[in-house]
Amino acid sequence: MRRPWVGPCQALSLALGGVLATGHAVAMMAGELPDTPAARVDANTAGSPWSSAVAVLINGGVYSGVVVAPRHVLTASHVAGGFPPAAVTVQVNTTASPVSLAASAITSFPSSDFPYDDLTLITLAAPVPSSVTIQPIYRNSLPSHQALTLVGYGASGNGDVGVSVGASASVKRSGSNAADLVQTTVDSSGRTSLFYLFDFDGPAGTGSFGAGTLGNTLETELSYGDSGSPAFALIDGQRWLIGINTFVASSDGGAVDYRFGTVGGGILLSDPRFIGWLDAQTGQTLANSTSDSADAPLPAWALGTLALALGGALRARHTASGGQRPTADNAGS
Repeated sequence: MRRPWVGPCQALSLALGGVLATGHAVAMMAGELPDTPAARVDANTAGSPWSSAVAVLINGGVYSGVVVAPRHVLTASHVAGGFPPAAVTVQVNTTASPVSLAASAITSFPSSDFPYDDLTLITLAAPVPSSVTIQPIYRNSLPSHQALTLVGYGASGNGDVGVSVGASASVKRSGSNAADLVQTTVDSSGRTSLFYLFDFDGPAGTGSFGAGTLGNTLETELSYGDSGSPAFALIDGQRWLIGINTFVASSDGGAVDYRFGTVGGGILLSDPRFIGWLDAQTGQTLANSTSDSADAPLPAWALGTLALALGGALRARHTASGGQRPTADNAGS
């Protein structure tokens, strides 16, 4: 079997004015100097609030994921979907010595078809260390322009220059952005899912969606290797897992360069379809939440027509025997 491959965060070329055509995502970018990629590194300690963010290694490639239950890691389907368990390893970094865990099963959301429903669950052969803090999934409507913390193992660089540091299974980076848009479609295919989108404003707050910047030392964008990485949020005094980062896009229809002005986004997990699937697949072992209110209807904010463009090189397509697949400029590849 052969299937197209998209990178850590697939790259999208967005031409604002229609619906969004999505691509996969990549790693956490820094602002302009004096901010640096090194300043965005989150220490590999049990005390990190982002200890559930893990590296996903597939045939030597580095991607990202998040622990949602003691024996389950959630990532993007375009990252791990279709691979045999033997090709997938999860690396947990809560101590100076990383812990490698083998996969025993790979299960994609039934209707996953990038960029729609782009979720895959990795079942682990053994539970993650007790030092991992698993954040509960937020199940309600996302507050408008909610601040997000993005955590991944992808590449990095400065927003005014571009990518300069490669992905690493031992180096996780974090940054902030805000969910500028929530919508159910990103192209004219007639398919629906549940997406959040944000722009990389830069120091001057000149992003495509407006609403200003979170600051040069906070605001970030995805890069290659960040596909499948988690988006967290602090709501009502509690940290929550909001979604899975999956794509990066250009705001002008050009090539994606991960600089200021690009757009990123992913799959919002509050869709009841995703919650029901995760509850069933994990045997009701998801982290407990303090909120049991039902998911409220979300507004379908139209973006306009956005043309999809796979940014970056294509990796070799993987075969049924576990061969390599093509790479694309995605937010998590």
